Amino acid sequence: MSYSWVAWVGISIFVWVLGAQLFRGTGPKKVPGPRGYPLIGNLLDLASSKGNLVPLFATWAKQYGGILEFSLFGEKQIVLSDEAVVQELFVKRGSKYSGRSAPYALKYATRDLLIALMPKNDAWRRERKLTHSAISISTNTKYQAAMHSEAVRCVHELVHSPASFALHFRTYSYSVIARCFFGLHVASPTDDFIVSNEEYLTQAMQAFDPSVFPINIFSPLSYLPVWTLPSLRKMARLRTLTDSYLANLKHDVEKERRMSPSQPPGVFNEFIANRSDYDISDAEANSAFRALIGGATRSTHNALLTFMYLMMAYPEWLTKLQAQIDSVVGKDRLPTWEDVPNLPMVRAVVKEGVRYRSIVAELGIPHALEEDDLYEGYVFKKGTAFHANHGAILMDPTLYPDQAVFNPARWLEDSYPTYKVPLTVYPNCQNFAPFGYGRRACPGYDFAERSLVIMVACMAWACDIKRPLGENGKEFLPEITYEAVPNPRPERFECRIVGREGRMESLQKEMEKAST
Repeated sequence: MSYSWVAWVGISIFVWVLGAQLFRGTGPKKVPGPRGYPLIGNLLDLASSKGNLVPLFATWAKQYGGILEFSLFGEKQIVLSDEAVVQELFVKRGSKYSGRSAPYALKYATRDLLIALMPKNDAWRRERKLTHSAISISTNTKYQAAMHSEAVRCVHELVHSPASFALHFRTYSYSVIARCFFGLHVASPTDDFIVSNEEYLTQAMQAFDPSVFPINIFSPLSYLPVWTLPSLRKMARLRTLTDSYLANLKHDVEKERRMSPSQPPGVFNEFIANRSDYDISDAEANSAFRALIGGATRSTHNALLTFMYLMMAYPEWLTKLQAQIDSVVGKDRLPTWEDVPNLPMVRAVVKEGVRYRSIVAELGIPHALEEDDLYEGYVFKKGTAFHANHGAILMDPTLYPDQAVFNPARWLEDSYPTYKVPLTVYPNCQNFAPFGYGRRACPGYDFAERSLVIMVACMAWACDIKRPLGENGKEFLPEITYEAVPNPRPERFECRIVGREGRMESLQKEMEKAST
C-alpha cells in the first residue's frame, strides 16, 4: 500500500512537470526589463537619473529591446522603443491607448483640465474642439502676416543686441501668440504678458518634479490637509493662480483693445464676444487658452535655441542654408511666405532640429491604457503608463540608416528612406513622432512649424551664427544641456551673431514696414 502511494505521488509530479513544460508557452509572456526592489521597484534607478530619464531609457532599450517594463511602488510602466509597435498601439489601437497619466500635483493645480494631460472625456473633447478652432491648418494661414512681421522684428533685435538672443526668441514666441490669439502687442521681454506667463509656466513645470512635490510619488500625502506641508501649500497656491488665469487674461485683452482699438482681434476676442455660442465651461476654456500659450511659446522658443546650437555644431549646414535662400530670395529683401515652397532646406533644417532635440532631451508625455489589452503575447493591464522612447524611435536604423543625430539631407535626397516629393510640400512636420501619436498628437504642430520656418529663413538670410570665443581668442563649441521636463528648454549657452554684409539696409526698411 505504501509503495502504491509513493508511486502515485511520483506519477503526479511527473505529469505536473511535463504539463508545465508542454504548456509553458501558452500563458502571457513576461515583459523584459530591469529588476527592481520590493515595494519601491525601480525607484533607485529613476532617482539616479536626477530627473533626466532620456539616457536611462536609452540604456534600458539597448539591454531589453523595443518593449520593456519597469515599476514604481507597484505601478508598472512600459517603455516603447520601436516605431512599428508605437504605431500599432498608440495609433491603430488609439481608442485603448489614449489615456493620460499626470503627476498628482499638476492634476490638483489644474483641476485635471490640462488638455495635454487630462483624461479622454467630454471636457477634453470640448477643449480639443476649441483648440482646433484656433490653430487648424486652414486657420493658421491668416496668422502668417503677423508671424512674418514679428520675425522681421526679432531678426532686427538679434543683429543689434546679439548677446540677448535667448530673450529675443522668447519675445518672438510670445509676440506671435499674443497677436494671433489675443490681439495683443508684445514688443519687450519685460512685457507683463511674457513675465506673468513665464512665472506661471515655471511653477507649472515644477509640478512634474517629485523633489518639489513629493506627493507625485507618495500618493498617501493626498489625504493630508493642504496646510500641513509646505509642498501642499505651494500646490494650493498654484491652483489659485491657475483658476484666476482666464479672468486676468480677459482684463489684459480688454485693456489692450481700449488702448489700441485698431489692433486686429484674435481668436480669444472672438470667443469672448460670442461666448454663448461655445459649449464649454469657463474652467475648460481657461485651460484650453492657457495650454495654447504654454505649448506654442515653449515649443518655438526651445526649437530656435536648439537651431542656434546646431548651426554652431554643424556650420556647413548654415552655409548650405544661406546658399539656397540667397539663390531664391537674393540680398535685397527678406524671405516671405511666397518663398517657402522653394526653400525645402529651411523646412528640412527645422524638422531635423526638432528631431535632434527629441533624441537628446525629449521624453514626451506618457499614454495610459484605458482597458486591458493583449499584444504579441504580452498582457497589459488597464492603467499602465506607456512611454514612447523618442531617443530610440528617431534613431531606428530602418528609417535613419546613417545613425546621425543631425543630418537635414535625409529629407532632401532620394538616397534616404525618409525622402518624399514634391519638395515644394515636403519635408514638413505632419505626423512627425516628436509631436505625438494618434488622438494625443499635438494639435499645434502646424502653427509651431510655420512660426519656426519663417523665423529660420529670415534669420539665415540676415545673420551669420558663429561659435563664441574663449579666453585664448579661439572659437569653441559650447556644451548644450536641457531641462529635465516635458518640452525641455536648453540651458543658457553662448554664441555670436553677426549681420551679413549688404543686408542691413534692407532689414531696416523691412523693420520700419513691420512697425507701421
